[in-house]
Amino acid sequence: MILGLCILCSCNTEGQRDALREECESLRAEVRHLRSETYTLDTRVSALKREVRDLENERRAYQSGREPRYIVKYEIKQGTFTIDLGEHIKNDMNAIEVEIPVNKEFYNRLSIGQDLTDSFKWGSLVFDGDFSNLHMRVKAKRIE
Repeated sequence: MILGLCILCSCNTEGQRDALREECESLRAEVRHLRSETYTLDTRVSALKREVRDLENERRAYQSGREPRYIVKYEIKQGTFTIDLGEHIKNDMNAIEVEIPVNKEFYNRLSIGQDLTDSFKWGSLVFDGDFSNLHMRVKAKRIE
């Protein structure tokens, strides 16, 4: 009789543990989902702040009697398919940034972080035997 009671109590405790484990996993999943939504909303807020800043700069330019200038900053760098850390550091150190005025339509089509080119460098393969790409990425945008 006492043995049966002990077994019954332990099963109930194990059942509670399983229920708590399921609840914990459900809560963890909900936390992951909420963190993902928070990241998405933070990203959208940042994009909206940039849009507001751009519209304000555009308004100021028109109020001062001049046409606004749409400036895009590009980062151009080589990417090499290698496990050599030194090669990756060299590629980062050799990266260049260029600012170019563009028209409004082109400016509006670009997004920060967008990779505009990803062209394979055949000369590097033929002469050096390495697999390299040239990347041109939108680093920043502004209206003056």
